[in-house]
Amino acid sequence: MEKHHGEIQDWINTIDEFLIAIDENGKILRVNQAWIDFCIEHEVRESIWKPGSDYFEQLESRGKLNELDFIKQVLADELTEHRQMYPFLLGNGETQWLQVKVKGVKFASGQVSGAIIHHKPLSLESTHPITAEIVLESMTEGFYLLDDHLQVIYMNEIAEEILEYKRGQATGWNLFTLFPEALETNFPLHYRRALTEQVIVEFVDYYEPLDKWFQVKACPLSKGGLSVYFQDVSEKKKTEVQLTEFAFYDYLTRLPNRKLIMQKIDSLLEQGKKFSIFHVAIDNLNFINSLYTHNAGDIIMKKVAEDLKTLSSESCHIGRSDSSDFLIVRETTSGEKLEEIIEQLEGIFYKPIFLDNEQKVNISSSTGISSHPFNASTLDELLSFAEIAMAEAKTSHGTTHSYFLPKMITQRNRRAIIEEGLDGNLKTNGFYFTLQPQIDGLSGRVVGAEVLSRWSHPELGTISPPEFIQVAEETGQIVALTSHLLTEVFTQMKVWEEKFDWKLRTAINMTASLLSNSDFFAEFIELMDRYKIDPKLIEIEITEQAELTYSSKTLENLLLCQSKGMSIAIDDFGTGFSMISYLTHFPITKIKIDRFFVQKIGQNPKSEAVLKSLIHLATSIECELVAEGVERVEEADFLLANDCSIFQGYLYDRPMKTADFEAKYLKAGHLFPTKKLLIE
Repeated sequence: MEKHHGEIQDWINTIDEFLIAIDENGKILRVNQAWIDFCIEHEVRESIWKPGSDYFEQLESRGKLNELDFIKQVLADELTEHRQMYPFLLGNGETQWLQVKVKGVKFASGQVSGAIIHHKPLSLESTHPITAEIVLESMTEGFYLLDDHLQVIYMNEIAEEILEYKRGQATGWNLFTLFPEALETNFPLHYRRALTEQVIVEFVDYYEPLDKWFQVKACPLSKGGLSVYFQDVSEKKKTEVQLTEFAFYDYLTRLPNRKLIMQKIDSLLEQGKKFSIFHVAIDNLNFINSLYTHNAGDIIMKKVAEDLKTLSSESCHIGRSDSSDFLIVRETTSGEKLEEIIEQLEGIFYKPIFLDNEQKVNISSSTGISSHPFNASTLDELLSFAEIAMAEAKTSHGTTHSYFLPKMITQRNRRAIIEEGLDGNLKTNGFYFTLQPQIDGLSGRVVGAEVLSRWSHPELGTISPPEFIQVAEETGQIVALTSHLLTEVFTQMKVWEEKFDWKLRTAINMTASLLSNSDFFAEFIELMDRYKIDPKLIEIEITEQAELTYSSKTLENLLLCQSKGMSIAIDDFGTGFSMISYLTHFPITKIKIDRFFVQKIGQNPKSEAVLKSLIHLATSIECELVAEGVERVEEADFLLANDCSIFQGYLYDRPMKTADFEAKYLKAGHLFPTKKLLIE
């Protein structure tokens, strides 16, 4: 067998042409000595002539895709033979023209098992008779030859495919008779310029009937006429359009992004036009996203964007600023009032949005407005002032708007200081907590305490909890803030446990976004374990006014806390509309009656009747009761007479610093006087 193979190799070595034998997968099986000598002499890559190399891979790497396709057709028995002439780049940078012939090798059964590729070197002179046809047909570009009257003399096969027109039907006809719609484009202008000025003209243009973009090179010939080379660059154009969209359009809403809107504002400023900027923010979008499906926020943004597009016109430009904000630039028109625009804009947010699961979500928006030239004359100031006004609008509930006023800059600076403080060392920045005792009216003893966060800022002084908690929510710092508070509280509880055998239930308020945050609750449980805090001493307070609190995630987190032994309390009970839903869905163990009803005792019989009903409701479902805001003795007496004996309010104590709480209740064991009541 080896001798047989050797004889075959000796035989093919006698052939002057360059021979390559490949199998059906393109692997080089044999080459003759002439091909090896040629390649070594001209410093051709070894992988092109060494047996075992992948010939197909070499063709691909050199961009010879047409040649590769023809070889594969021969191997598939779709062609009996293929002939082609092409330039071959040598190691020294020179070009050698080769005449290539590919023939299939078949088994006795007739199945193709491989191919023999013949390469015959050609001199430049010998190529002249065949260059016009072979070279033009081998091109990867479309090509046609036009005379002085723009009649088609010749068209290659690639041109047929791109133009979707048979060359036999095109030859002899004027190009724009074949493609009359092109007369309305720049194609004829470019061709006439190439002919009259005798210059090469290159351009890119779109031809609508074929829905294609063409990159064209028109070359004048010395004896008249044009050689036209062209490519279909539609895919490239689509990529360029996509890149433009990525640069200037929002990927989610397809609206212009902040960069493009800023360019529009710059243009209006240069033209000296009057206009207003509306900075529109969807309220609590991150919170909504955490409550519902993972893409709820995206669905809301897209649907709001679609509604906002209805306001778009030549004088009204809509764009997306960032995650939950939109920018609207409205040019001032005669007789138009900003209030009318605001009414149209806010009307979009008065209707609910339905998610993919048909769940209904109510949303609200906060809009800030600045105007040119009334408020400012620069882009940066106009954008900044609109954002400042939007932040002011956020301080009110529901869909609201606010016009920029100079005094808002002071408020903006205040917020920036608060944000910076939240991002720093909270303890050093004056953050601390107080405790307000909960008193048993029957025994006079303290039975629990509510933790209340406080902030004495080194620069701003006392900052109210509603103010800094709202900023923490909006900036995403609420988790860090609450984790810091828990660490401080647990540390103090451990100290009091060792010194005074602390057994008081400690209530900690949780915002709506925290209640739906599973990662936060995992950290919360881990922190309790680290400090060895008995879960029975912890009470979680949720506000009854936060209507958005309910979600499956919230329920899951509260059930986890209940399983650990923690108490779950509703704060401010009775003032909202979702109390029954809360009692039905959540594992509530305590109800804190809002001070509104307590303060009406002795003043409003209807409020007293409602209060009695609330107490009866709580006791009938076996929930503990705490009355908040107890300030007068008659309030405590009324509550005791109606089976509510746990009080929290100024009648007993205001929120106290830890040192004061320790001195009064833990060291001195203070008891409040009680009054024996006859209850019929």
